[in-house]
Amino acid sequence: MELLAVILLFYASQYLLAMGEEVFEGAELAVLPCHYSGVIPEVNPSVIWSRHDLKPQTVHLRRKEDDFCGQNQRFSGRTSMKFDALASADFSLSLRNPRLYDSGNYICSISDGIAEITVTEVKLQVKASPESLTMTMKVLKGEESVLLPCQYGKELEEVVTVKWSRSDLNPNIVHKLGNYPSEQNQLYEGRTSMSPYALTSSDFSLTLKEPQLSDSGIYICSIIDDKEEIFLSDVQLHVRASEEFLTVTVEVYKGEESVVLPCQYSKVIEDLVTVKWGRSGLNPDTVHQRRERDDLRGQNQLFEGRTSMRPDALVSGNFSLTLKEPQLSDSGIYICSIIDEEEETRLLDIQLHVKEIFPTWAVVLLVLLVLLAVSGGLLFHFRHDLISVYKVEVDSGVESVLLPFKTTVRLSEYNTTVTWRNNRNRVVHSNCYKDYQQHKQFKGRTEMNINYKSRDFSLTLKNPTDRDSGTYSCTVYDYWSGKILAEKQVLLKVKVYKVEVNSGVKSVLLPFKTTVSLTEDNTTVTWRNNDGRMVASNRYKDDQQHRQYKNRTEMKKNYGSGDFSLTLKNPTVRDSGTYSCTVYDDKSGKIRPNKQVLLKVKVYKVEVDSGVESVLLPFKTPVSLTEEVTVTWRNNSGRVVDGYDWWYKNLQQHKQYEGRTEMKINVKSRDFSLTLKNPTVRDSGTYTCTVSYRQTGEILAMKQVLLKVKVYKVEVDSGVESVLLPFKATVLLSKDNTTVTWTDNPGRVVRKHNRRLGFLSEVQHQRYKNRTEMKTKFTPGNFSLTLKNPRHRDSGIYTCIVSRWGTILAMKQVLLKVKVYKVEVDSGVESVLLPFKTPVSLTGVVTVMWRNNSGRMVDCNYFKELQLRQYKYRTEMKKNYKSGDFSLTLKNPTVRDSGTYTCTICRKETILAKKQVLLKVKGEADSPIMAIDFGSGYSGYAFNLKPREEGGETQLKRWGKELGLDSPKTPTCILFDRHKRFLKFGYEAKTAYSNMRGREADNYYIFDNFKRNILDIYEPAPGRGVRNNEKIFFFSKSMTRLELFREVLRFLKDDALKTIKHHPAGGEISASDFTWVLTVPGSLKDLTKRLMTEAAVQAGLVGEDTKDKLVFALESAAALAWCLKPPPDGFITQNHSRTSQDQPPEPAGAGTSCNDPAGGPEPGETRVLLETQNQDQVHCKMGTKILLETRNPDRKRYLVVDCGDQIYRITVHEVLEGGALKMLDKDFRRYLGEKKIKEFLREIFSHGVWREYEENFPSEVLKIMFEFIHLQHLDEDVQISCPDTLRERAQREKDIETFFASVEGASWEDGVIKISRDKLRSFFDDSLQRITERLRDVLNKNSNIGFIVLVGGLAESQMLRQFITDQFGHQYKVLCPLRPQEAVLKGAVELGRNPELVQFD
Repeated sequence: MELLAVILLFYASQYLLAMGEEVFEGAELAVLPCHYSGVIPEVNPSVIWSRHDLKPQTVHLRRKEDDFCGQNQRFSGRTSMKFDALASADFSLSLRNPRLYDSGNYICSISDGIAEITVTEVKLQVKASPESLTMTMKVLKGEESVLLPCQYGKELEEVVTVKWSRSDLNPNIVHKLGNYPSEQNQLYEGRTSMSPYALTSSDFSLTLKEPQLSDSGIYICSIIDDKEEIFLSDVQLHVRASEEFLTVTVEVYKGEESVVLPCQYSKVIEDLVTVKWGRSGLNPDTVHQRRERDDLRGQNQLFEGRTSMRPDALVSGNFSLTLKEPQLSDSGIYICSIIDEEEETRLLDIQLHVKEIFPTWAVVLLVLLVLLAVSGGLLFHFRHDLISVYKVEVDSGVESVLLPFKTTVRLSEYNTTVTWRNNRNRVVHSNCYKDYQQHKQFKGRTEMNINYKSRDFSLTLKNPTDRDSGTYSCTVYDYWSGKILAEKQVLLKVKVYKVEVNSGVKSVLLPFKTTVSLTEDNTTVTWRNNDGRMVASNRYKDDQQHRQYKNRTEMKKNYGSGDFSLTLKNPTVRDSGTYSCTVYDDKSGKIRPNKQVLLKVKVYKVEVDSGVESVLLPFKTPVSLTEEVTVTWRNNSGRVVDGYDWWYKNLQQHKQYEGRTEMKINVKSRDFSLTLKNPTVRDSGTYTCTVSYRQTGEILAMKQVLLKVKVYKVEVDSGVESVLLPFKATVLLSKDNTTVTWTDNPGRVVRKHNRRLGFLSEVQHQRYKNRTEMKTKFTPGNFSLTLKNPRHRDSGIYTCIVSRWGTILAMKQVLLKVKVYKVEVDSGVESVLLPFKTPVSLTGVVTVMWRNNSGRMVDCNYFKELQLRQYKYRTEMKKNYKSGDFSLTLKNPTVRDSGTYTCTICRKETILAKKQVLLKVKGEADSPIMAIDFGSGYSGYAFNLKPREEGGETQLKRWGKELGLDSPKTPTCILFDRHKRFLKFGYEAKTAYSNMRGREADNYYIFDNFKRNILDIYEPAPGRGVRNNEKIFFFSKSMTRLELFREVLRFLKDDALKTIKHHPAGGEISASDFTWVLTVPGSLKDLTKRLMTEAAVQAGLVGEDTKDKLVFALESAAALAWCLKPPPDGFITQNHSRTSQDQPPEPAGAGTSCNDPAGGPEPGETRVLLETQNQDQVHCKMGTKILLETRNPDRKRYLVVDCGDQIYRITVHEVLEGGALKMLDKDFRRYLGEKKIKEFLREIFSHGVWREYEENFPSEVLKIMFEFIHLQHLDEDVQISCPDTLRERAQREKDIETFFASVEGASWEDGVIKISRDKLRSFFDDSLQRITERLRDVLNKNSNIGFIVLVGGLAESQMLRQFITDQFGHQYKVLCPLRPQEAVLKGAVELGRNPELVQFD
């Protein structure tokens, strides 16, 4: 036994050594071990790490401290040793961000300045990860040569050495060009060459002759001068022996029962053929052969008795091969082909990898290592080697793909359920689902041949697209007990063909060629973009093609060859995205193979600094032109920047660009470049130049240029006496009429100076009074501004304009960031010091005042009576007027004290000094957050399990899967039995109660939409107690407020804990571990708070002694906090479609919004609003709070419209200095939409039919209403499914189509009720008008409102967003986050992590 332990430990040491020597490029750290057991010199000891193949050789030198003077520059900033290395004799070297060229032999030695002893030598091998490679080259063995590219973009000023190397060779030199002797590896002798003009052209590409299999590897191109070696690029070379590259890779572990090698054939087999499976490198190479039956006479003996194909393979076209008991020797390339009388046609190559299961001795070794505490991390590091996910990879455009699953478990045909789901838990296919349970994405596209004898449950997915990529899980379980019998995951990757072009090209081809036989009479071919808009079709009417593509497309219509490639003319960035071509069979209604093409249109980029005199946006077209053309430059809002018309000459230019542009108009040279003078950040964005015929409007050429104007940045600490905003320009100044104006981001005058009139103090904004200075003599063009006592509130962009008689001579922008001093302490300390010491000499009477982030007084040298009672007897302020020390001591700080504190020293109205200090009081380890949104119509919860510092993603529970829905909330409906015992909540409660008949329902208690009844508690009359026990009635049944709310909270708590238990970061966690956030609609009354707190205690959210872990958040404040974070998904533009909400948004420029014509996105695009000009603050630890403060430097107010499914609420919030949200006004009203849809259906089917249907099939009525709720966000014609029972009941009266004859806006078509866009809008006309009236009232009462924020479920409605934007978008910025229904929940989690952000009056 001891001998075994010794052997195992020997293996472990070897294994760990190997791990220490190898690391992947992109890893965070590589550690080179070196431990010294000798005597360390007493005089001048030093440790040297070196590499003899480098010049200089020193990698790291440690004396008493690190000495980097002679360090090789390639390691600069990337090496470190332990601080006590010489004392501990641990000389190990840490190398950060290891790169390919770091591979080599590292020597660790110790010296006393006279002699040097080598301690150890470590060979480091840095391996390339696929994503880190610059380029991958593939070539066949036997080719004449292969070119490895390497370009150098800069001009060489001196002679250098060009080096090609391979880090896995010794010596590693492949080729060397320059002044130094070559040490070329003999493998490459006589086989490498470079261009004789390499050093003059900077083209260092290497030609490798007669590539061999052993030449596969990573080649590094670098240049060496006298000082250092500069890495240029790395190239992965694959030399392959096969004739074609592989299409599919399959991985399996040795010992599995079988593996399936997929092969599909889409054409109809008319003649007798032979299907052959072969393997390259074998003799004979036949693995399996099928003609009319299996023909195994020529089969290689390795596969005898281990291969099989489906009996119906030649009929179904499924030629997949099953290989039993895969062995390591089975790894290789398998070729699927068909043979007819004339030739052999190769269909598919498959690379099979059979991997060995993790060795038994290694498992034992890991257990011993854990027990001995040698390395508890090895098991974690290799955990993925024990888990296998079967991978299938296909190209978009194939007819179908097979997801294989064959189990060894014996199964019964009668009680076995087999279900395939995707990674979003949607039902893909099942042997026992009802039609409505299968997700619509997979309707009509799946087939599963269930064979209980062979236990084969493989799934065929037809017409796979990129959207189908992901992990699919097949679960086999017992129908009665629910026990899982077998389970497997398959990772599907559908590759999309990519096309990349530059903006400005005349056209681009999106290829599509299908092998399916087609006829013109019954085939419809349609191209659509990723928003579902029609791009082109062989059968569309003019009004069906989207206007974006009018006169810009040409589609091939070759039915014989199946070529339907699309040509798109004058592509722009807006055209980038995924395009899908779908082929329909008009007779059968089936979808033939479709294909996706990813188009990327690259934009030419121009980058300049703010303050330059001008910038050139280049455009020179190769298209031949005549004089009769119109040339127009527009910005990304569609505004005319400059233009020229051969007839009208200059087009009407937008005032933003007046006097600032010059355009070359040279039709012969076809040069239409634009010069933009005095560019500013506001000018950043995409500019489009269009050349078209004036008479027809036909576009002849188009190009886009992306301009980025960078701003000079100045950073200072809060509390400094002053800060300089620099600006120097070479401008000829007039003595009489030159004006210099500094303004801040909102356009307020910071300082204005006229050469003749001097300082114009009357136009200066109040905020900057007595705080600015400029040099009065502007020669030699120095217009710098000094800002005194800068504070956090002053952060932002400042613009200086030098003008003469309204003409701009020079302009520059400066970004100022005022940093706040931070103090961090733990809760429970006796006191904390907020330091402030000013260098300003103070004489006479001055006032020193500390305020918190709400502007309330914390302490003062006078006016003690104004001190907020929260700070009574808890503060002491130093009052040392000589030294200027006015630091504040705050006793017994708590988490509630966290925030920004401002100290101001003033004499009368003049501020002498000012400083801000950010205090963070840390409680115990941040608890996870659980937020519950108890809504009028719908409720739900969200959670975040990560500490505040770590961020982490907020998770939401998805509801309604049993009804085929995927919603972040569930109806606020609760069901009790006759004894008032809880039964169900949400969708389940509604469905269960709706299915009850007559008197059966009388035995149950159902409560729906009861939030208002619970929370509307009024102050009791004198002598009466709190009315927590007052009853709420619903259908003659009653329960107390407390009982109802308690059971709602209990259910949501229990369901949340179940959800988290199955969450990867969850596990065993209890309610007491959480901070609980409950959302409330308005200001919280004491009685309401008391009721909610008591219910939370009884429901088990918190205990009597942990009530401090219960937080209340205003719904509107939560939604606003989420929008101002900003949300990672971005915002919806007015005409942004729901289908594209999952697309990642691109960042917009500063100051843009959904409806901002000055810099907003183009129609259909999604952009993120970043109001703060200082985007570095997004990553601040106090992220939300700091953003709220900096995004709103003017204390502008936000009007939040919470568009719930039944009630809309309007609230006005002000962001106080320091970031707290304060509610100023509120209002709410009820919608009429759901009531009107029922009246509409009653009108269609007559009162008698509809009344009978409602009484007999209430659950189906419920589902119709659910479907309507999910369609009401659209602004187009919609369809609602008509249940069979309703159709059958209506047809008893008359033909169903006659019901629709007299109803305007409705029609019947193939089992669905079609509702026109105008009719759908009519359901909400009254509500929209009421919202508009209430908004006008609130806006008239509240000044300084800058933004209207739309959140809530109905905010997804395009018609609502467009209506609000049309009414108010010209005056206010209208924002709506993607997935607005989730804003309150996610924002409530944010407020739970930052409770100091909410101010309750």
